[in-house]
Amino acid sequence: MEISCYSRSQKHRVIYKWEIDEIIPFIEFTEDDEETTMLISSNFTTNGRTKNSWNLQLSRNENIKGEGKNQINHKEWMSLYLHLNNGKGKVRASSSIFLSDKKNERKFITTFYKTYESTGGWGIEKFLYIKQLLANKDDFLPNNTLTVGIELTVYEDYQTFPTKLLLESPQRKVTDDLKELYDSKVNSDVIFIVGDEKFKAHKIILSARSPVFFAMFTHDMKEKRDNEVAIPDIKPEIFNKMLKFIYTDEIDNLNADAAYLLEAADKYQLLNLKSLCEESLSKSASIDNAIKLMILADLHNANQLLEFIFEFMIKNIEDVIETPEYKVLEETKPLLFSKLIKILFTSIKINAPTDKK
Repeated sequence: MEISCYSRSQKHRVIYKWEIDEIIPFIEFTEDDEETTMLISSNFTTNGRTKNSWNLQLSRNENIKGEGKNQINHKEWMSLYLHLNNGKGKVRASSSIFLSDKKNERKFITTFYKTYESTGGWGIEKFLYIKQLLANKDDFLPNNTLTVGIELTVYEDYQTFPTKLLLESPQRKVTDDLKELYDSKVNSDVIFIVGDEKFKAHKIILSARSPVFFAMFTHDMKEKRDNEVAIPDIKPEIFNKMLKFIYTDEIDNLNADAAYLLEAADKYQLLNLKSLCEESLSKSASIDNAIKLMILADLHNANQLLEFIFEFMIKNIEDVIETPEYKVLEETKPLLFSKLIKILFTSIKINAPTDKK
C-alpha cells in the first residue's frame, strides 16, 4: 500500500511604498542631533489569515562608533527597518527593501528572511548613504521627496493534506491580467504617436474606460480606419502614465505630474484619474500657487479642486492679493476674477457680525 500526502504554506504578498516629502530639510535638521530621530510610516498588512500589522521605520543613525582606523561615522547613513506590530506567535516573512528613483525604478535593494516573534523589527542599519543621496538628488529625491518601499511576503503555517490533489481558489485578479496585457501589448490594435514615441494599445480596453476613446473607435473617424492616433498636446511620459492608469487603475509618482495628468484626464474624461489629480493638487496649495491652481481647475472643470482653492483663498485673502498673479488676474481672467469676488463678498456677508438691538 502506498500513502501520499501534500504539505503547503500559503503566502501573502504586498508592495508598500512610503513617500516622505521635504526630506532634505529633515536630513539637515538631524545633522547634529545626539539622539536618533525616527520617522514611522502608516500601518499596512498582507491581508493573510493572521491579520498581521506592519510599518516601516526610517531613521538617521547615531554618532560615531568604533575606535581608531575602524571608526565608522554612522551619522552619514540612514537606516530602514520593518516592524511587526501585532504578530501572533512566530511569523515567517521575506522582505525586499528598496528606494524608488524618479523613473520609479528600484535602487539599493536589500532582501532578507526573518522569523518574527510576536512583535519586533528587522532591517538595514546602513541602508542609504546620505552623501550619495544628496549628490544625486535629482534622481533619488525628485521634488525633494524620498520614496522607500518594501515587497513583503508572509508565509502561513504549513498545512498537510492526504493527497497531492489540492483545490484552491484562484488568487489572480482581473487587474493582474490587464496589467500583464498593458506590459506585453499582445494583440494590440492601435498605435498612439506621442512626440517621438509610439505606444501600442487595445481599442476595446480604451473604449470601455473613456467615452472619448469610445467615440473615436466606434464612429467612422480617421483613427478607426487607420488604427493610428497622433497626440500632439501631451508629453510622452504623461501619456504613458495615463495609459497605464487606464489598464490598471494605478498611477506612479502622481504628485510630480498631477497638473499635466489633470489636463489629460479631463481631455479623455477619465473621472477617477481626474479626481486623484484634484486631491493631489489640493494638498500642494499655497499662497504662491493659489491663483495658478484656480485657473487650472477652472480651465479643466475640476470643480472639487476649484471649490477647495476658493475656500483656501478666502482664508488667506490678505496674502493672496499681494501676489503678482492676483494683480493681473482681473485683466487675464475677468470672468474668473468676478466669480472670486462674488464668493469673497458672500463669505464676508455670511460671517459678518449681526447687530442685536
